[in-house]
Amino acid sequence: MFRRIMTATAALAVCAATVTAGNDTDELQRRWAVIAGMNLSCPTTASVERSPRDAGNIAAFASPQCNVLLEYYLPQQHFSLVGGYNAETVQWFGSEVDATMQNIVVGARYYPLSKRFALQPYASLMTNINVAGRHVRSSMSGWNADGSYERNSTISLPRVSVAPAVGIDCYIFSSLALEFQYGFPLAIDGKAHVTTTCNGSPDVYRLRSNMHRHNIQIGLKATFPFRFTAADGNSLFTLIEMALGIYDPADEKKQETKKERRRMKLGRVLDSY
Repeated sequence: MFRRIMTATAALAVCAATVTAGNDTDELQRRWAVIAGMNLSCPTTASVERSPRDAGNIAAFASPQCNVLLEYYLPQQHFSLVGGYNAETVQWFGSEVDATMQNIVVGARYYPLSKRFALQPYASLMTNINVAGRHVRSSMSGWNADGSYERNSTISLPRVSVAPAVGIDCYIFSSLALEFQYGFPLAIDGKAHVTTTCNGSPDVYRLRSNMHRHNIQIGLKATFPFRFTAADGNSLFTLIEMALGIYDPADEKKQETKKERRRMKLGRVLDSY
């Protein structure tokens, strides 16, 4: 498994290096892009009273949801505007309490590096506008090893969240990249209250969240005008060879450094005497 991961990483590195070598700054005219992928969210908790019967994770990353974004590159080389749609599911107590937001997102990105680099880190500031219902109430009961419990929740989903984020585009071809992003949406007027009672006891355990959350996005990005160069063809050929087991980057002969070449020349001179 580790060898497969290392091989895949090496393959991406080879492709990225090839794309970098084949790119010309004057030729790279990225005007807009389409980003499609998935995202996962995990809410934070403002306060929690943990019952001995709730020893598991209170909050965790929920099931992945889709996101589709359009990006427009401004004439200024390092800035772009981003907008589109994403869904976010937040959950507590192993999905016994959950809710989903349907967000319209708008924002901007800043890319510090020149477009000729295959790795494009960025910082962004996004605004998520929830267009779905805001209020979710639920009540459930269950059993565990220690007996019965009852759980009630009241969730007010935020209408607006402001999300600072950082990410990176890894171009495997001139117009095709893998995108990874981490953001922290800050909810405006979001609230979640969960109460739990065990075995009919009068003791009530409470959880409260302000609906701030960690968010991870993974996607595929295509830029336009779409380009496919000779360097991209070489990268694709390398990927196919690696998939078939014909080529392994680990078998590549390491390029000699200037210091090693001088040492070899000196050794040949000394051996001639």
